Amino acid sequence: MKNLYFLICLIGAILISACSKDDNYVPVNDDTENPSAPQNLMATTVTETAIQLSWDASADNVGVTGYDIYVDGSIATSGVTGNTGSVTGLDQETTYSIYVIALDAAGNESDSSNVLSATTAAAPLEFKTQLTEMGVYAGGLANLNPASGVQLYEINSTLFTDHAAKQRLIKLPNGSSMEFNNSDLLPNFPNNTLIAKTFYYNVNDQNPSEGKIIIETRILIKQEEGWQVGNYIWNESQTEATLRDTGSTIPISYIDINGTTQNIDYQIPSTQDCFQCHNNTNETFPIGMKLRSMNFVPSYTGQNQLDYFIANGLLTGLSNTSQVSVLPDWQDETNFSLSERARAYIDINCAHCHSPGGSVPPVYNLDLRYETSFGASGIFDAREEIEARFASTIPLYRMPLLGRTIVHEDALQLISDYVDSL
Repeated sequence: MKNLYFLICLIGAILISACSKDDNYVPVNDDTENPSAPQNLMATTVTETAIQLSWDASADNVGVTGYDIYVDGSIATSGVTGNTGSVTGLDQETTYSIYVIALDAAGNESDSSNVLSATTAAAPLEFKTQLTEMGVYAGGLANLNPASGVQLYEINSTLFTDHAAKQRLIKLPNGSSMEFNNSDLLPNFPNNTLIAKTFYYNVNDQNPSEGKIIIETRILIKQEEGWQVGNYIWNESQTEATLRDTGSTIPISYIDINGTTQNIDYQIPSTQDCFQCHNNTNETFPIGMKLRSMNFVPSYTGQNQLDYFIANGLLTGLSNTSQVSVLPDWQDETNFSLSERARAYIDINCAHCHSPGGSVPPVYNLDLRYETSFGASGIFDAREEIEARFASTIPLYRMPLLGRTIVHEDALQLISDYVDSL
């Protein structure tokens, strides 16, 4: 009898407990409360065709059953459980707007998460056989019209190459930029950056509309392992340029600004020649795109070039261009002293080899970087030889060794005046 009593009490307790739990039960059809919005949506991995995402989980009075991922306003992935997911099948180098919505069993939807703007990666750039495959120019190649996304740039003191004119271009990956690194030298470049420099002569400098003699387009590509170099040599019809590793000499005849016919044995460098100048401590790097060399008003825009880059999203991390010094224009006698102009010319033409880690051995005791103090540069002790080398055309003695076959008369006068002033 006693056992029966305890059995009845036990059953009663179980029934009371069950009823207590039923008091908290919300039928699915009666659930009208929306889940909270997912928070902190971010991209954790971005590839050429997919974006991996994570977010903070939503809360709900009954429970979140899943998440839908929206791309550009349409569902791309639905029913995701957990707080990570991915979208696939995307186009390369394309920017997408992404957000996430939480759902519960009753079909209630949360507000959207924060909207994430993410850009898929571009396929790693590589050197194609023909220049037309590189995406540098649009339309007829000889017109040298930059393709969409390719930016013209200029520098205020230029490397001398037997009076050849140069067009300088940079192409950054979509959604990326150069990044200021608290230095007035080279900024940080994202992978898949392409820098191109095309060398040409006007048929007639007095009348440029007569056309160009385009010789070569040198290209630097920034990859994960560092910068790679390639050189495209133009055909005579100016319709195509072909990748080539070997150097050569091409006879060039043109009319200069004074109406005089000039004949040049223009030297195209080999890939190995390029490494001699574009190398420091066994790493390849650009030479001209130092921020201080671009901190001026160029011909293609009416504003400071760095300000232009900032305004157009090409340069980030720099709030005021006064943070960057200016490499003097060696031809500007009005605003810069003789010493400043001479040091600037020597820097852009010689310092990439005559600097710590450069191709010239330290035994020569020359550090020709503009920022190196005069006392530490070695210029005074080598002043007579520096002048003699600038005045020479002997291949193994002239200075610079590469890039010229004739004397740069205007620069020689500048260097001579500078040496005489020391």
